[in-house]
This record gives sequence, structure tokens and C-alpha cells, in this order.
Amino acid sequence: MADKLAKLRKKSVSIIVDKEEYFLRYDLNALVELEDAYDNIEQAFNFEENPKGAISKLRKVLYAGLMANHPDMSEKEVGELFTVENLGDFQEAIAKAMDAAMPDEAELKNPKAPKDHLPKTKK
Repeated sequence: MADKLAKLRKKSVSIIVDKEEYFLRYDLNALVELEDAYDNIEQAFNFEENPKGAISKLRKVLYAGLMANHPDMSEKEVGELFTVENLGDFQEAIAKAMDAAMPDEAELKNPKAPKDHLPKTKK
């Protein structure tokens, strides 16, 4: 897990809600937010096995993912974004954002940082 955390990608995934575009990104701060709220990060994403509190978990996962790009949104405002109709869209966006953030096996074997983490060179 430490290898994956060291190479987290800074990539966002967009989702449209009521003609407004929002961006989910699961960076280290988002993972810390989830770890602070639950015993471990995996428990935050455990919606099916433990349905008790699943909606509040989903809101927290969404909030954590939106914090980087929408720092002024409160957790309550995040909860107002999703409805029964768009719940599946959010779950899909969360999965895509988590996949986008996690390095693949090739990146874990390569000691170089991903391109999105390389410092910008001055011209």
C-alpha cells in the first residue's frame, strides 16, 4: 500500500449533475479524510457487505473526492448533489476516480514518478 500511496496520480474524473460539472480526485488528503472517518480506507468503500450507514459513507466518499477541486463545498452540500436517480452515476465516477488515482503495476515497478508528478521545468 505504501508504494501505491507514494505514486498516487493527481488525476480528476468529471461528473455532470444538473448541468454543472464537478471533479472527483482521490489524492492523499482525500484518503486521509476517509481514514480519519473510518477504521481503514477499505471500510469506507464497503457499501454492499455492510449496508448500515451506506448512504453516509457514500456522501463522505464523495466529499473526500470533491475536496481537492471544490474546497468550498460542505459535506451537506455534497449530499444535496446526489439523488436516487444519479446514485449509480456517482458510484461509477467514484470507481473511475479511484482507478485514475492508483498507479498500475508498471508504475509500481518503475522507480520514476508518474508524469503528472514531475516538476515543471522552466524555459
